[in-house]
Amino acid sequence: MTAVDTARGHSSDRYRRSELAGFLRARREGLTPDEVGLPHETRRRRTPGLRREEVAVLANVGVTWYTWMEQARDISVSAEILASVAKVLRLTDAERDYLFDLAGHERPSTTPEGPESVHVRELLDSIADRPAYCVDRYWTVLASNRLGEVVFGASAGTNCLERFFVDESVAERYPFREATAKMLISQFREQAARFAGDPEFGAMVDRLAAQSPVFEHLWKSYVVGVAPHLDLVFDHPEAGRMSFSANVLRPVVDDDRRIFVYHPKPHTPTATALASLAAE
Repeated sequence: MTAVDTARGHSSDRYRRSELAGFLRARREGLTPDEVGLPHETRRRRTPGLRREEVAVLANVGVTWYTWMEQARDISVSAEILASVAKVLRLTDAERDYLFDLAGHERPSTTPEGPESVHVRELLDSIADRPAYCVDRYWTVLASNRLGEVVFGASAGTNCLERFFVDESVAERYPFREATAKMLISQFREQAARFAGDPEFGAMVDRLAAQSPVFEHLWKSYVVGVAPHLDLVFDHPEAGRMSFSANVLRPVVDDDRRIFVYHPKPHTPTATALASLAAE
């Protein structure tokens, strides 16, 4: 490598660090304390948006370390730190990828396999005799055990709302589909309100309303307050009618993921049907 190449490399590194610093500052200053769950302050804030210290605490990284990133210091930043900062700053997938590019890291997958994700997958795999799957805030499946896929078709990457409201072959498997539709709309609307600063919810509403008159009608009706389905009846194309009670779990406090575990209702043929599907 020549001296010219070395100089160009150093110049490129400085540019990337400078862009990374500017990007972090812009996204930090564009967030309000309310959007990240911090208490409202009565006194005027000198800093627009969040303070560096607030981002560092929420991301569980050192204040000095985060400050150095915004100062374009020549430091090594791990993928774990970047992922944590990206979550705090509410970055979209494209913005998160841009952040990783600037830091010189490989882009994470859409469903990152961090320690918590691995634990969730291990939990799901340990539940072998009943359907279970994990969804994110948008009802997109992040992980599923085998029966979750076999019974409900809940494979990773599919979206529960889109499948129910757009795919008639899925919706018709719910004999009480009107009640199920209201439950899904109510829970999705509560999620949208909880993450009011996330533009993806508005984009999803527009997409689903354009494809499903049922979704559009229920959304405009402001259906709220319908509890998650603790009892579910489902017509499986091979196993026939199945009846479940459900538990809705969260992996950790304040996590935006939820785990659904479906238990066969007693005095129904559901347990036998599940055993048959599991044995195939």
